[in-house]
Amino acid sequence: ARRRTDASFNLFYERMERSPWQNMVVFSHYPTDYFEGAAPEFLNTLRSPKRKITYFGGHRHSTDQSSTTGIWPNSNWLVGGGGGWSCDTTMQGFVVGEIGLDYSVKTWQKIVDAPTCCSLR
Repeated sequence: ARRRTDASFNLFYERMERSPWQNMVVFSHYPTDYFEGAAPEFLNTLRSPKRKITYFGGHRHSTDQSSTTGIWPNSNWLVGGGGGWSCDTTMQGFVVGEIGLDYSVKTWQKIVDAPTCCSLR
């Protein structure tokens, strides 16, 4: 597991350093708050103003931007919502992303009626 973790971080840092593109879309199983103690340098890089980063993490069952550690001036989402295994909040759904012709990135959530996809206890 450690080798996979190291390889993932190395790939991220390499692409941050070498990519000719301003925008970076980053996907991970884990939301940003999971890296507070374990990988603070990763969080600091996600906060870099040198690139426009949009980060998508999962693991918890909700769709929001409020339960994670912020990476301002960049943006991050928790996208583990939609029902199925469980629902941690009533914010269930998905995120829509759009990359414009000017390379701008826009994201917004589509929330579904929680009782249609999960039974909150």
